[in-house]
Amino acid sequence: MYKTTIDYLPLGQTVPEESKKYGLSVCTAGIDLKTNQLVRVYPLGVRSDQHFKRWQVVKDLPVRRNPNDNRPESWRLDICVEKLKDYETVNYPTKRRKDIIREFSTSNSVNELNEERKSLALVKINNTQGYFESQSKKTVNVRQFCLFDDYDVDAAFGKTEFKVLPRIKWTGEKGCNHDYMFNSWDAYMHQIKLADQYGIDNLWDAVKLKNKDKYALIGNMNKFRKSWLIISLF
Repeated sequence: MYKTTIDYLPLGQTVPEESKKYGLSVCTAGIDLKTNQLVRVYPLGVRSDQHFKRWQVVKDLPVRRNPNDNRPESWRLDICVEKLKDYETVNYPTKRRKDIIREFSTSNSVNELNEERKSLALVKINNTQGYFESQSKKTVNVRQFCLFDDYDVDAAFGKTEFKVLPRIKWTGEKGCNHDYMFNSWDAYMHQIKLADQYGIDNLWDAVKLKNKDKYALIGNMNKFRKSWLIISLF
């Protein structure tokens, strides 16, 4: 089994979900600064000392391939999640953050990403519209929006503990229209901590959805390679 280390710059993390294998876990996505490639790292824990914050670089993080996940961007954490606290993090320079997002963004359409068998991408999003879908609505295939293959729908934190699910409609650089679930942990924490005080639609102001230069980190599922969701916004 191939193992290596990466200099990991996390750019986003998904809402925790229950896996029969990993328990309640988080998936993160970002950049390996050693290879200058987009990567995902999982499974991480839900405690603050068991996952990483956005824009904090982790040097020489041990990872390994998962034989059940053939997405080239995917890496499994190769240490116990409890040992993450032993790894020092360094803040990525604030003045470089917008630049690196632009550097890694692609003008390829989602169809082109599918043809190239990509599973992560940074894309510029236009004509954005955020809304919420009722949890009881059955038009959404929940299985396609769970992190792990052995998901437990009845216990999926990000799917059944909330009455509504955040989604974003957007247009890509080549004019194609999309409607994706916004699976960021922050989006769900907004419902818990801020929605009662500021209203649920305040989420879209909080993430500055209507900004002119808006980018999204999108990813797909191992067994549903054409089903994409938004992991993080910039």
